[in-house]
Amino acid sequence: MFADLVKIYIKAGDGGNGRLSFLHEKYREFGGPDGGDGGFGGDVIFRVNPSWNTLYFYKTHRKLLAENGENGKERRKHGRNGKDLIIDVPIGTTIYDEKTNELVADLDINNKEFLIAEGGDGGFGNAHFISSTRQKPQFAELGTRGEEYDLRLELKLIADVGLVGLPNIGKSTFLSVVSSAKPKIADYPFTTVTPNLGVVEKYGTSGFVIADIPGLIEGASHGKGLGDEFLRHIERTRVIVHFLDALSDNLEEDFKLINQELAEYNKDILQKPQVLAISRADLLNKKEKNEVIKIAEKIIKNNKKVFKYGQKPFIFSAVTHEGVKELVFEIERELEKIPKEVETEKIKTFTMADVKRNIYDVEKIGKKYRVTGRKIEHFAQKTDFSNRHAVMRLYDIMKRTGVLKQAEKKGARFGDKIQILDQEIEYKE
Repeated sequence: MFADLVKIYIKAGDGGNGRLSFLHEKYREFGGPDGGDGGFGGDVIFRVNPSWNTLYFYKTHRKLLAENGENGKERRKHGRNGKDLIIDVPIGTTIYDEKTNELVADLDINNKEFLIAEGGDGGFGNAHFISSTRQKPQFAELGTRGEEYDLRLELKLIADVGLVGLPNIGKSTFLSVVSSAKPKIADYPFTTVTPNLGVVEKYGTSGFVIADIPGLIEGASHGKGLGDEFLRHIERTRVIVHFLDALSDNLEEDFKLINQELAEYNKDILQKPQVLAISRADLLNKKEKNEVIKIAEKIIKNNKKVFKYGQKPFIFSAVTHEGVKELVFEIERELEKIPKEVETEKIKTFTMADVKRNIYDVEKIGKKYRVTGRKIEHFAQKTDFSNRHAVMRLYDIMKRTGVLKQAEKKGARFGDKIQILDQEIEYKE
């Protein structure tokens, strides 16, 4: 079944805890610390699978978890790393953070992969902390949690051309004639209830992809009829073929209605060039055809913003194939004027303010001093606060990095509470 919008929860694997242990063997009285490091948690990676064309699988698989890393073992054995979770999606899938509505990734190339959530780091075992001044470490690190997100996946079909118009106007029939697609065709409105794709390679064309969008009615952008459920698929197309019914009582009003719905959904859609196609030519005599063409020419003249290159209207019949070849060539000519967008990588840049913020920041809140910063919080996540030796190590790190000195400058005195994440440490001069 077709689905182009789903909401899922993903979580990368947690890192394994480091091992706190000492070697005890016969004839080796002073074996020393031998706790191994924990394994890394698995990442969550999205991958474009060219054989997929729907997001329906995630209608029933909404919670997706990568594997956790194993805890470290005795004899300095490293815990096994968690397996990465590969999430297959169709080409054209966009990924949004459901909480912030921020676009996280746009997967528009076959076999493209995108790391969405990183697995947690494994904690060091106590064998890792042996030094000349610390012969018997009495602590090991905890593994950190993997990243987790609530995501919204939207599928936007990758097509060069989008067919729009009122219901039951001949779009699906046209698609079936010019391509190998087999859309459902019947003589009642809303026959097409899901978008259909077809590759046009007839008549000597170089080949392009057409998307047949379910028919629109007034109020579609606000949910009437099939609503705006499939309008997102128009956003990626380079050219829009605007279908009008030759038997309509008012071609101009039909044209305005469809463009109005497109604009209310996304006004940028009207920046795309349009080709005007009048269907059902086989039901008109020569005189009636001329009258329809005159009205269509008037529509083009009055809407130069969407008919950017001064096109003429094309009247055709998908039943008798009259005018179909000419319409296909016109569509190809329009595509040649608009080059495909070349993907560019977006590189995040960091300022010195970002770097400093990532080290630490101390803020006085009431009687407490709150410490934030990516690096110091990372150490706190790895600290077992039930182990006083581990807490002492974190305190030593905060001292060496200047966190405690900054807290002192802001008024911290002996016995005051320093908060980091959801834990508290007592300040000692």
